[in-house]
Amino acid sequence: LTLGLLYVLSLFLIQSCNKEQNTQPSEKNMARSAPINIPPPQVIDMDIDASDRCIYWYKNGTVSVGSSTNSTAYAARTNFTLPAGLTPANVVAIGIASNNHCYYWYSNGTVSSGTYTNATAYFSPVSFTVPAGESISNILSMSIAKVSSSYVYTWYKDGTATVGVSTNLGSIRSSYPYYLPAGETISNIAGIGIAGSNDHTYVWYINYGSFVSFTYVSAGYTNIFNAYFNPVTSSF
Repeated sequence: LTLGLLYVLSLFLIQSCNKEQNTQPSEKNMARSAPINIPPPQVIDMDIDASDRCIYWYKNGTVSVGSSTNSTAYAARTNFTLPAGLTPANVVAIGIASNNHCYYWYSNGTVSSGTYTNATAYFSPVSFTVPAGESISNILSMSIAKVSSSYVYTWYKDGTATVGVSTNLGSIRSSYPYYLPAGETISNIAGIGIAGSNDHTYVWYINYGSFVSFTYVSAGYTNIFNAYFNPVTSSF
């Protein structure tokens, strides 16, 4: 009888231990379900057309049409085409002229012109030059003024900007500094565009959090990025 009771007690203890062990996998699964790092938007560049629509080009070869705070307000993403032999990784910057012709500058030192979905609709790549002391790899973003002139503005990763034409980026004005809103850095800038109606300069940012990326836009001059308003939430 005593041996029988001991056997029953042993089975009870074994089952209790198994129940405790069975709770551990679910607790581990809960830990795995914590927020994971969300990568930032893979944007090539942004610009603004003559009707003040904002065009967003992405590294996966798509483009969308929206407002300054909503990248798909007018048209969802669709594919765009580039010259033969070039990929989105070769695109350095994109700018839109007052006639809505889109200019694409490439890492091989050429520029083409077309629509926002066809980079060579108007002309195939031709060579362009950067100012002395600058390099193509140092280009941060580009845009084209649509009201005051048809000049091409280029912003560089060293905190300076120049003004020129599509094939000579420093032919109008040599290097001058630009200034960001408090709390923003050059590495946060995702794209810069000049509006079609008033030449206000819009600057989009990506701020990196622990688990998610936050996107913003400000507006100002070509050298003071928050002269009109400080960064507000944007979606791109």
